Amino acid sequence: MPPKWIEFVRVQIPKSIIDRKDWVRYLTLVNWHAKQLGDIVERVADADFTKFVDTQVQNYLKGTAAPAAIQSAVMNIADDFIAGREVVLKAGDYIALQNQFHAGKK
Repeated sequence: MPPKWIEFVRVQIPKSIIDRKDWVRYLTLVNWHAKQLGDIVERVADADFTKFVDTQVQNYLKGTAAPAAIQSAVMNIADDFIAGREVVLKAGDYIALQNQFHAGKK
């Protein structure tokens, strides 16, 4: 059995990167740059869509499974909510939720 050892690597990161206020997350919908782009990316969430998502998450927390198409999205939102973190909606989750929402309106 080889000996156990720990290797430390020294990495230099420019201060300008560490001091950034806005971080881009992979596949995440955020409007961190809305002030720079103005009306192009500014959008207010639809109240009906917000209510739909809230209902799905609340039902999941009460033990009712969400529809298969949005189950992972609902679970991701619930995980953030339960952990006390800001809810971060990934692009794929947002699209799945929107598709389910619009399918239910028809």
